[in-house]
Amino acid sequence: MKIVTALVSIIFILLNSVSPVYALSSSAPPQIHGEGAYLIDVQSGQTLYSKNGDELLAPASTTKIMTGLLAIENGNLDDVVTLSSSILDYQIVYGTRIYLEPGEKMSLRDLLYALLLNSANDAAVGVAEHIGGDLPHFVSMMNDKAKSLGLTNTTFKNPTGLTEAGHLTTAHDLARIAQAAYANPIFRDYVQTKKHTITRTNPNVPREMINENKLLGQNPSVNGMKTGYTAVAENCLVTSASQNGRDLIAVILKSPGREIYTDMENLLNYGFSQFQTTVYKPAGSAITQTSIGTDEINLLLAKPILITHKINEASSEPTLKIFPSAKNLTKVDQGQTLGTVEVWDGKEKINEILLTSDRSVIPKPALLKSPPWVTYLLIFVILGVIFILVRNKRRAARPLRSICLPDEKTKTHESNDQDIS
Repeated sequence: MKIVTALVSIIFILLNSVSPVYALSSSAPPQIHGEGAYLIDVQSGQTLYSKNGDELLAPASTTKIMTGLLAIENGNLDDVVTLSSSILDYQIVYGTRIYLEPGEKMSLRDLLYALLLNSANDAAVGVAEHIGGDLPHFVSMMNDKAKSLGLTNTTFKNPTGLTEAGHLTTAHDLARIAQAAYANPIFRDYVQTKKHTITRTNPNVPREMINENKLLGQNPSVNGMKTGYTAVAENCLVTSASQNGRDLIAVILKSPGREIYTDMENLLNYGFSQFQTTVYKPAGSAITQTSIGTDEINLLLAKPILITHKINEASSEPTLKIFPSAKNLTKVDQGQTLGTVEVWDGKEKINEILLTSDRSVIPKPALLKSPPWVTYLLIFVILGVIFILVRNKRRAARPLRSICLPDEKTKTHESNDQDIS
């Protein structure tokens, strides 16, 4: 009996010492426990997976992706932010905090570490008031940004993600917001930071900001994004990952428990192992032509058009919508932007690429405008000059006749008579 017990104990220890396998390769889409989920390829912009992608759901603290992006786009990281009394208003600030105090000064740079790593709600309010002037205006900026990204199912009510009626988004919209944020290198630096110590004068308040994303450092492909939780939203997770030159962004919303991390890894693995991204049209390809004065020039792609499709399956061609912007131009430099091409996958715009000129065009000197009678007179004068030149040329070509004086003629004959005799 002791031997059996020992063997069971050894097997138990061995099983628990093996690293857990989160990413099982399968050609079938993974089973996701969350209410909504979405997966996109960053480079092509194409959707690889969707579960209730357009269902309205509460995003919890994944809201702070938009808050942080707007702060980076509209603020200066070296700005010194003076915190207001709003951070003590329990109606708008509760839950996760770093216990900021009214009048406390902190750089925007450090507030963003508190926002994006620690997910501090008081930091979110401080950032919003600094960038927007007040909370309502900043929330307006959040919604305007969502609209500018073409998102129609997102409504923000606050910069924190705390529960508030009407504060909703979708897994699809949140993936597109994350894609826009991921394109910003400063934002990427923040969300891939595991730990950062911020500067504070009070030694008895939190200073070490630790990233709440448990996959960061645990999965070598994961390089950031944001967690979230409220009782209403449940567990939420947005993740960015890179592998073999490809970048993916995945979203899971309203997941009941910590299986959200296993689900996320399985979702990412599905995207990396079952799809590939290829070049549909390389950079520098001529997409269309446009007229600059009397010249026709080619409009070239500034970046390649990429498409993502399942491995060993034919890819569907995207729809291209071309918008030349060259109007009434007379001069163009090689490489000058002269339009855009939108790349559409079904009913969704997934990319927008600049179009540039393949060569330079220099305007030709324009003829002076004059009344018709001046033109006719000029033609008459030109014809007259040509006539005179032709006549003089003909006269110059005629042979000259010899002219002899009478005395010279007589002398010539005399000379000839003498020579004959």
